[in-house]
Amino acid sequence: MIVFLAVMGMNAHAQGVTLQNQEEEDSTIAIIGYFCKNDSMTYRHIQGKEKIVGNDTTSMNEIAEEFMIVVTDSTADGYKMELIPLSCKVEGSDQESLLASLLWQDVKNLRCRFSTDEYGAVQHIENWREIRDVLKKSYKTVLDSLYAGRPEVDSFMPRKQFESILMLGCSTEAGIKEQYSELNQLFQNHGLEFNMNPVEGDDVSEMGYPVHTKLESFYSVKKDEYDFDGDYVVRCNTVTKLSGEDSKDLLSSSLAVLFTGEVKDSVNKYTEKALEDGLTVTNIEQSCYFYNGWPKLLQTLTEINIGNLGKRIEYDTIEWTGHRWGVFHFPEEEESGKDL
Repeated sequence: MIVFLAVMGMNAHAQGVTLQNQEEEDSTIAIIGYFCKNDSMTYRHIQGKEKIVGNDTTSMNEIAEEFMIVVTDSTADGYKMELIPLSCKVEGSDQESLLASLLWQDVKNLRCRFSTDEYGAVQHIENWREIRDVLKKSYKTVLDSLYAGRPEVDSFMPRKQFESILMLGCSTEAGIKEQYSELNQLFQNHGLEFNMNPVEGDDVSEMGYPVHTKLESFYSVKKDEYDFDGDYVVRCNTVTKLSGEDSKDLLSSSLAVLFTGEVKDSVNKYTEKALEDGLTVTNIEQSCYFYNGWPKLLQTLTEINIGNLGKRIEYDTIEWTGHRWGVFHFPEEEESGKDL
């Protein structure tokens, strides 16, 4: 399903305009990080998957993490920051859940040091080589455990093939950036501006599939003591539709990445009829920010409708749990936070 997620279309980031092309200030919202040295934010990150067939909904897995972002330096050219892992809870018995649980044991003390430009957009992972070395060692340990406990897996998902994919994904700085999906979610819109007039239209995704997009941005209304005047929101909804032939080609390509032999052939045969009418991918994205550009709440819901095979729902939420602006604190210290 990883490949399917790549066809979601254009998210809010793709619809934004760089700040070099500013329009009138009262017609757009510019996402700029007005951060300070020693600012810190704590977040709760929840990712999960569900499968819906008919009236039956099955939870596949859920991963709940907590982490902190600390600004360690501030200059005219940008910011230096650290992502500090705090906790991780994994629910589920599938392979993805097992891998996440084992991986956490090796990365829970690993900090990610990164830099941004003057707007807050991530530029570089400063210690990506250190992270690469830890991940490569951890992946080997994780795969040792997986294939030792379930040796039959190697017959349809060869370890060598699986391991090569994992190693390739963390061999470059760009690959390490993708490993930290939370950084992309938190800061991908910084340095962009969005029209406050709702925009809706049809276009083509990066992979060439037709996509319908609706985008809007606005200043939010204060609802409680945790809100500020000047907080703002960007929403982007996309619907991408694939024909039957495109769906079959995409599925076949994704299966060939990991699976071999009878398993791949069996799945292809099973899904061929179900994909005759194509598939639809609906993506709902909402990004809420404090007035100073710190992300407040980021929500993404993806629904993949595969005809008779049912629907697959993937949800991803990052929500702030505490902040201290201007004074660094350690995780055990008291902070300004809220109950979720």
